[in-house]
Amino acid sequence: MRQLAFLIIFFTLIGVSLRTIATENLKVIGLFKNAAMVDYNGKQKLYRAGQNIDKNIKLIKADTKVAVFEINGKSVEMGLQATQSFNANYSQPAQETPSANKVAKILRGNNGMYHTPGFINGVAVNFLVDTGASQVAMSEQVAKRIGLLYELNGQRVGVNTAAGMATAWALKLNKVKVGGIELINVDALVIKGAGPTDVLLGMSFLNRVKMIDNGQILQLTKKF
Repeated sequence: MRQLAFLIIFFTLIGVSLRTIATENLKVIGLFKNAAMVDYNGKQKLYRAGQNIDKNIKLIKADTKVAVFEINGKSVEMGLQATQSFNANYSQPAQETPSANKVAKILRGNNGMYHTPGFINGVAVNFLVDTGASQVAMSEQVAKRIGLLYELNGQRVGVNTAAGMATAWALKLNKVKVGGIELINVDALVIKGAGPTDVLLGMSFLNRVKMIDNGQILQLTKKF
């Protein structure tokens, strides 16, 4: 009986251990405007932007080329047929994790530019790294989607753009997150009109990180 009890406890502990290290598999099998068809652990389902797939997985946005998920608190961009595997029982730490997580790695695009998904005040956006921009800059359309009250809280200014002088509003963003880097109180501009299409990740953010560009990957590391 004692031996039987030992075996029961032994196999129970093995089961707990296996559940602890079990991995989940997420695969994109269809892409649509504001929706994605995914295979999650063998179950296929269509999800709309903003829907949770599991407690640690959320579809942030999607189009016909790419879907952006939040997986275990991190933004992950996935194309058609892309697969991600991760720890099923991951939970967000209560405190900041080691400095390795304060890093963002951005691949150079086919156009020679560095594009990356990220978040402003918790809302998903697309960034274009622009060292020629003095501040983070966005269009009115993006600002409204984020929920910025730029006309009320911002200071009206004039700015030089590729198209000439334009009206803009200067304000501070509560949080800007790219990869594992999150900065608070970031200076930004909301430019009147429909451009730029992507949010310009300018020097008000980049001056607060270390940049290493090897020609194909731009690595950003939080300074402090």
